[in-house]
Amino acid sequence: MKSKFIILLLAVLLVTGSTYFVSSQAKAAALSPKVQQLVDFSQKNEASEAANLLAQLSSKEKDELANYIEFNSEKISPVYFIIMADYIYKSNKDKAALWYYIGKFRSYQDTLMCKDKTSQSQLEVYPMLAPKTLKYVATKVNDKKYIANLMQKALDWDIAHPQRVNPIWACYHGISAFMSKPELLPEKEYTVVQNKVRAEIKESINKYKQ
Repeated sequence: MKSKFIILLLAVLLVTGSTYFVSSQAKAAALSPKVQQLVDFSQKNEASEAANLLAQLSSKEKDELANYIEFNSEKISPVYFIIMADYIYKSNKDKAALWYYIGKFRSYQDTLMCKDKTSQSQLEVYPMLAPKTLKYVATKVNDKKYIANLMQKALDWDIAHPQRVNPIWACYHGISAFMSKPELLPEKEYTVVQNKVRAEIKESINKYKQ
């Protein structure tokens, strides 16, 4: 039962978001049909449809998708930073590592905003979505300065981008979502959750700096 849930979760995760890094020119340009459709599927939480379409994208379309994310992080689920990390890894290993941590930190916040706490189980799956990137980060684990700087950059990004996608996306990966419509905690608790996660990250950064 658990293995089936993980397989389904992986398929859903490959869809929930949309895109990430690019130039201002690309931001203004119209998206190509497949990328636009993927964005639409993602915004509607149509996970399987988006996952299938993602697998069909060409390298050029994936570049476009990655580009879109950079200027539209408030329109897509942060897990897409993780999903795209291994693609970015091909050209920039350190940027891929940053993408992974950005996605991890913000996705963690969003899962904590779900009433169904089983939504947090998706955090265990994230490493499977970017194995090459995580393997690279593992080679840096003894370089405390590198890890501290990496986490600090991800934290700085999180703080510098207060506008964000509705965290309800994360709640669709909880067990209750199979039986009823996912629900979020009261909005007044969002800031508490954000501050909690950021405090945890700062504590980890300080440990690496010691």
